[in-house]
Amino acid sequence: MKSIWFGKIRFVSAALSVACYSFAASYAPPATAVSKINSYRGYSELTDAAKGMDIDQYTYNMTTWQIANGGFDKAHADKYKSAYTGGEKSSWRAQGGGDLGTIDNNATIQEMRLLAVRYKETTNNNYKSAFKTSFNKAVNFLLTMQRTKGGLPQVWPKRGNYSDQITLNDNAMIRAMVTMMDIANKISPFDSDIIDDATRSKMKDALDKAIDFLLKAQIVNDGKLTVWCAQHDTNSLAPVGARAYELASKSGSESAGAVWFLMNWPEQTDAIQKSIKGAIEWYKKTRVTGLYFNKKQGRFEERDNNVLWYRFYEVNNDNYFFCDRDGASTKTQDFTKISEERRTGYQWAGDYGTALLSTESAYLTALEKMQETNVNDTSGTQNRDSTTVIEALGPAYKAKQANRYFVDIGRKSNGAGVYIMRSNEKMYRVNGKNAK
Repeated sequence: MKSIWFGKIRFVSAALSVACYSFAASYAPPATAVSKINSYRGYSELTDAAKGMDIDQYTYNMTTWQIANGGFDKAHADKYKSAYTGGEKSSWRAQGGGDLGTIDNNATIQEMRLLAVRYKETTNNNYKSAFKTSFNKAVNFLLTMQRTKGGLPQVWPKRGNYSDQITLNDNAMIRAMVTMMDIANKISPFDSDIIDDATRSKMKDALDKAIDFLLKAQIVNDGKLTVWCAQHDTNSLAPVGARAYELASKSGSESAGAVWFLMNWPEQTDAIQKSIKGAIEWYKKTRVTGLYFNKKQGRFEERDNNVLWYRFYEVNNDNYFFCDRDGASTKTQDFTKISEERRTGYQWAGDYGTALLSTESAYLTALEKMQETNVNDTSGTQNRDSTTVIEALGPAYKAKQANRYFVDIGRKSNGAGVYIMRSNEKMYRVNGKNAK
């Protein structure tokens, strides 16, 4: 038997009796996780507003409302029924004056999706050119607004307040990441020449940075990964507040979106798996049974078998809290002590984690399938001398060979000593050479 080392990977040459082997497919996320991410791909606010008029004309009007930096303002669906004729294009103003774009409330993201759809479907070359130009301006807006540490703020340029921080609030950054992922991977409607390969590559790099942000910003309590805040500091990544009643906290609501995204990511690295599992354990720990939040009435009610999580928890422990418009001095666990306007005007609790907990088993099964080897004898046993097999010295060690980055290397055996390792989305068996 010969041993050949490549970095920390040892290749072993041996005489083995082997058959024909087929290997398990790459990671396939649970159906519920896929469905949750699909919900972030919508743009019906725009198509609903466009009913009764030519959709290409509506989309062209929309391009005239685009801000110079490539972004769009929110809540403009009805305004797009007519072309821009003058005045301010955004309700929020930049710190130094002027319009600013935002990803709040699906702004800019939904416009990008409609632009890509109409680019593929229109037969009007003038519209097609306008849609492509507008789309690429929006892409540049996302790439430009991204912070050095990988997070996306709520607005660009800076507004001079909490909007400049990294914003998971209302799933703003997660919606943007889903679109970035679809662009990078040529997922419909971004599977046309509306964007060139060089820019797609930039989008993929930006997405990698965004994922790195999620992993580094996850709050740790007593050495255990928990969840995220709705806003994080752009540099330190620490949890930070937003509006006066939205203090720095662990978010029962926004954190779910981060977990769903990570659960859909095809490269289930050790760090991503730990992040997801840590968050799920936190949702188990903080689950409240038998209570329902009636927002219309502004009260919590006992209700058998109902499950909820609070919107805000202390950063350093799991105590929930509420807060009024006067800020931190009004923080309390007694819901009746905040104003009626706030009790009925904000979503203080909800069923944020049930779907995550019910998907845990399917997620763990998907991980097992990702790592397992399917061994099927289809041609009888034959003796192969000098068969090359592989041993991995760690479940998450990365090695580079033949311009491929191998991740999540797992040691698996069929009893005869054949091992596999996973490379991104494909399974490989080392048998003299890499076999797809």
